[in-house]
Amino acid sequence: MSRRGEQGFMLLEVLLASFLVAVGLMVLIESLGRCIAAARTVQHYAIVEVLLANKSYEFRVERPKDVDDATGTFPDYPGFEWQRKLEATDVEGLWKQTITVSWTEHGEPCTDEVVEYRYLPDKPQ
Repeated sequence: MSRRGEQGFMLLEVLLASFLVAVGLMVLIESLGRCIAAARTVQHYAIVEVLLANKSYEFRVERPKDVDDATGTFPDYPGFEWQRKLEATDVEGLWKQTITVSWTEHGEPCTDEVVEYRYLPDKPQ
């Protein structure tokens, strides 16, 4: 003869176990979403570093005589914009060049920039 208490799980135990599994799954899914968002952010910053390096190269090598402030977009990367600003320094002919790339991520504006010093003796201070 078997005892009645050993026949199986009580309804309360099954409900509690189901609740714990559901909470665990919700936490796991939320963590996965955050991981994906972080990976996208890292991807954007990696793209921006390449875009900044390309713009810096363009102004130093391909367009060395271009000495004006400028703005533009990247046709191959929609949503990314760039701005170049030249500021005079205390040394004659030496200019501070700031190239900024901006984009929107999760509805928030983001920017990254590179600052370089260029010798441009022909540009009037």
